[in-house]
Amino acid sequence: MLLWRTVKLLIGFEGTHYEGWQSQKKNKTLQELIEKQLSRILKEKTNVISSSRTDSGVHARGLVAHFRTQNTLQDKKIKDALNFYLPKDVVVFSAKTVSNDFHARYTAKSKVYVYEIWNAPTRPLFEAPFVLWLPHRINLSRMKQAAKPFIGRHDFGAFRDKGEKEKSAVREIKQLRIRKNKSMIRIKIEASGFLRHMVRIIVGTLIEVGRNKISPEAIPQMIRSKDRTQAGPTAKPHGLTLLKVKY
Repeated sequence: MLLWRTVKLLIGFEGTHYEGWQSQKKNKTLQELIEKQLSRILKEKTNVISSSRTDSGVHARGLVAHFRTQNTLQDKKIKDALNFYLPKDVVVFSAKTVSNDFHARYTAKSKVYVYEIWNAPTRPLFEAPFVLWLPHRINLSRMKQAAKPFIGRHDFGAFRDKGEKEKSAVREIKQLRIRKNKSMIRIKIEASGFLRHMVRIIVGTLIEVGRNKISPEAIPQMIRSKDRTQAGPTAKPHGLTLLKVKY
């Protein structure tokens, strides 16, 4: 009798041409793509569970997923076969058999995202698919001031999509750092978990602060309000990349 084993995947992708991770009936998704190729390789129907349900257009350098299989194919051969069949905008960095109690989503301790902004009068070239172009002048010190109240455990009801199904909006942001190197502004955020569109709404709010449309002092009350209409706009998805999932 063959035993079940759990295989952990580390995946990177350019999300431009995908409608996020989770399978949908009509749209092209990463889950659907990877499950199709795994079933082809393992000769069995394979359900792949991800650490993060990335939005349409969002990228990843370190998304973690897992699946269970009775197939005895070696980890390296699974990785190599996936990379042979997958399109060029998706890469499997590793495949590793792990303990059967591992769960890509539920055993994750935190997730790290980065949002990149190209802040220059001239549009970006090679960076264009991965950054938000903002030709306007940005006040970085105001953005850094506004970032501080987000850190800690809060109800982020004001910073989630109206269609979010999670009952609790309480999350803990462990770090929120803003750095600028020449034309590139990088907003790095780590949290115990994220609500739908939470990172993009926080970034959209910080951009409004940087453009002097929202005061940094307004952020604490915005958080306390738990009201989505009080926060800033949702930043576009293509500037967002999932960097790492910590276990």
